[in-house]
Amino acid sequence: MVQNARIDDLKPWISSLGDGAIAVLSHKNGDMDTIGSATVLAAWIGSRARATGLHADKVSKRMLQRTGMEFRWMDHRHPTFPRTLTGIIAVDTGGPSQVGIEMPGDIPMFVIDHHASSSDQWPEDTMLLSSDASSTCQIILELILRDSGRIPLEWAEMLYAGIVTDTGRFKHGSENAHRSVVSLLDNSTLSPEDVLQTIDGDGMPSDQRKRILSSVSSMEIHHCGGMIVATAKGGSHESRIATSLVSSGADASIVTKHLEDDNIRITARASWRSIESGLDMGAIMSSLAIAKGGHGGGHKGAAGWMGNANQGEAIAFLLAEIGVQARGD
Repeated sequence: MVQNARIDDLKPWISSLGDGAIAVLSHKNGDMDTIGSATVLAAWIGSRARATGLHADKVSKRMLQRTGMEFRWMDHRHPTFPRTLTGIIAVDTGGPSQVGIEMPGDIPMFVIDHHASSSDQWPEDTMLLSSDASSTCQIILELILRDSGRIPLEWAEMLYAGIVTDTGRFKHGSENAHRSVVSLLDNSTLSPEDVLQTIDGDGMPSDQRKRILSSVSSMEIHHCGGMIVATAKGGSHESRIATSLVSSGADASIVTKHLEDDNIRITARASWRSIESGLDMGAIMSSLAIAKGGHGGGHKGAAGWMGNANQGEAIAFLLAEIGVQARGD
């Protein structure tokens, strides 16, 4: 049975492992929240810990280069762990499938996450620290603040970038994200404007902007229980497309992409107004996984699913579920 944990349980759990190595695993999507959480947590634990995972997205790579924080890429075909491995900490991962690799079954595991919904479960005896924070970086920040005073600049920058990106620049997050940023500013020499420039990079090339605009212009509009839901096909940048549709006035958006292995990936976003009205896209994506297979889950305002199913049937299921929640059935 999975054991519910508190933030104060992590240090005793680490101490119980002895002197062996600890792997801090990130989500396979490699977004800034998971990379920031993994690298800062590993640095806080010390030399016995290493942040590792399958992927780091473009923003994460820019922030890794900026800060010099250490992250080890795994080979998805032959993932390896230290021979002296005594514990695994998975961050920002709602379930085992989100790590993307098969993990050793005999190694103690501690999970730190903030996802509201997931379609698969962690192994028995896993310690699970789940929070209503808007990002996992906020949980790591609280852990550090409880243990020490000032936060090294490179840690603060990684945590700030994780909070900013995972909340969609605070559009998806709650007031606790703002409080966390205030704590960062009070306990470090963080300069937010410098980090924001690194997050933004040099902007998107024109061909990427054209693909996004093409997806947005070909969207379909659906009325679900009084909510306006926009659906679109996205060859790439699904999250940007989904966010753009909501920014353009949709209560919720659903963007699909066909993958090379014949699976499809669905990305969904919801406006704050619709979330306040009771819409929970994370729960809906988990329901899709139960009904159609695959893996799904996420937050109320930002969620996803991946699996092998008929695209039309999957979209119809999602629209029906949105309608049910919108009507309060």
